[in-house]
Amino acid sequence: MESEVGCRRRRALALLALGTALAAPSGGATAETAFDAQAAVSHDSNLPRALSRADILSDSALNLAMSGSYYFAPGGRDVATLAVDAHASQFRQFHGMSNAALGGTASWRRKLGLGAFVPWARVSGSFAHETYGESIRNGNRAGVTIEAGKRLSERLELAGGGGFDRYRADRVVQVVPGLSGDAFSLKGRSLFGRADYALSESWLGFARVGARRGDVTASTRRDPEIFEYSSAVTPDPAFGPDYIAYRLTGTTWDFSGGVSFATTERSSLNFTVTRALTYGAGGLDYQSTLFNAGFILGY
Repeated sequence: MESEVGCRRRRALALLALGTALAAPSGGATAETAFDAQAAVSHDSNLPRALSRADILSDSALNLAMSGSYYFAPGGRDVATLAVDAHASQFRQFHGMSNAALGGTASWRRKLGLGAFVPWARVSGSFAHETYGESIRNGNRAGVTIEAGKRLSERLELAGGGGFDRYRADRVVQVVPGLSGDAFSLKGRSLFGRADYALSESWLGFARVGARRGDVTASTRRDPEIFEYSSAVTPDPAFGPDYIAYRLTGTTWDFSGGVSFATTERSSLNFTVTRALTYGAGGLDYQSTLFNAGFILGY
């Protein structure tokens, strides 16, 4: 899956091209297209989001992503973006979690003044269809995000915002009479803040903290305590015939940081570590760590 820093690098390249065009004497709107491809490897320390140590499974994946974007600047302060995104992930051991997705994103960004250091705001919406090695996880993902930020200096930019997300699974397998089997359909709302700091002309450091409240899916072996707090239960063959997916309500805090090295003006190496802590009802908590290393090429 395409990393957030990869998305920001792609936007930065396109906005730089638009800024150069807007700086030239012109009375009309300006447009720019951008394409990029990314290859990355990742390792997840708790892929099923299991609560019990005995049920925790880790795995690594190869991730490929491609995107084509159209940037349109109707004036000196606004940029509209339309993008088509595709990605695929192949897991080394748990092939049922291997997935592919195709979707699109639309956004509108506005500078709240003139100059490089004025605040800006952006609203974006996305939609994607995802397919998995185990078809019970197939479905549609949608989200809306509102973000605002400001460049405080040539090196430092701060931003924050919030959003809503929803995933609707295509299939529902009910195994418990009177209890929903729709354990993979989720919705939630979130808040986040981030900082980007240019360490040099080639190195960028970044950090992010976020909180999400809503539905989560934890897959584990049969557990009466988890069942008591679940709003939906269904088999999860991605991790074996004895694993059950439970839909719970929880709050997830995620903390991520990393660096990006610009190998050329249009390519970079990106390294990210994300630590996620989920706190569910009844003390049903779990945690995971995700490592990601990738190369992105834009043109």
